[in-house]
Amino acid sequence: MGLPLDTLSSVEDFLANDAFRTWMLERRPEDQLSWQQWLAQHPEKQELYEQAVATFLVFEGRKVELSDRELTRRAENILSQLPDNSPVVKPLINWRWAGWAAAAAVAGLVIWWQVNEPLSNPVAGTRTTDERPDEGWKVVKNTTGQALIVLLPDNSSVLLSSGSQLRFRKQMQQAVREVFLEGEGFFEVTKNPAKPFLVYAPTLTTKVLGTSFQIRSYEKEAVAYVKVKTGQVAVTSTAASTKPVSLSANEEVSLKTTNKQFEKHERLTANTTSAILTQQFTFDYTPVPEVLARLEKNYHVSIHFDRNRLSNCTFTGQLNDIPFLEKIRLICIAIDSDYEFVDNQITILGPGCN
Repeated sequence: MGLPLDTLSSVEDFLANDAFRTWMLERRPEDQLSWQQWLAQHPEKQELYEQAVATFLVFEGRKVELSDRELTRRAENILSQLPDNSPVVKPLINWRWAGWAAAAAVAGLVIWWQVNEPLSNPVAGTRTTDERPDEGWKVVKNTTGQALIVLLPDNSSVLLSSGSQLRFRKQMQQAVREVFLEGEGFFEVTKNPAKPFLVYAPTLTTKVLGTSFQIRSYEKEAVAYVKVKTGQVAVTSTAASTKPVSLSANEEVSLKTTNKQFEKHERLTANTTSAILTQQFTFDYTPVPEVLARLEKNYHVSIHFDRNRLSNCTFTGQLNDIPFLEKIRLICIAIDSDYEFVDNQITILGPGCN
């Protein structure tokens, strides 16, 4: 059993902690977020944490590439400044290893919580799908040339931009709903206060309970952003121990990968805002064919129905903060119809309206 995180007061404490060892060995994005938040709350532990990380890497055989002379100079410089009771020189670690650890930490090459060594594949988790196949997860790569609607097991929906990739569990039965995004996607999340929804992207992490928002985060792009249409989200950088940025409806935050700094805007900037972020799905006795046409256009989904049968049907309601398939379901309830969703196509089946 690992020590509680609030009792970590020495390198040995870190190395004996289950959560710390799991983070070092598996490097899961969700653990990265937890350690970011912990370090933000305990800045006085940062140096000790870095020493523990460096020590762990040394024992794992990942020595820092420094010349012997430079290594010795850095190690002696650090160790000479440490108090006599410093945890880095307790019996668990001999002086040679302590030197490696201290030099590595000072070199700044192993501070994983800052992600100077980024995750090899943020979308696929700690390893690529080819390296560790996991039948419990599903990966969707959009190569269609247009946006693609993706339905999640909790009935949330993602409008995935072309050239983007999404990874999620086939069954979202865990305490936290998790998805991994590489690229751009518009999310409409099913409300479930008991199960927070986390989106891990290459440069930032977004936490929500139920809302609609857009994320754009490509590894090779200089700027990432999150834009909120409805509800509230909290955004954290994966590259620094910054405090989460809270966003409400019609707000956005951008993150420059060069300086790892957030810039918050209290209204959406037009040049990077997708049409669906400003599109309103509020209807008042609107003909159903018109309602379906608006959904078809914004979600890039083919919706098939008998226009003659539905020509007299109308719909009244607000569908803004509702996942895509739930929108379709509510419309069908209103007009006493059913629907089928196969291969990104919707078919409406029903008698129509008099």
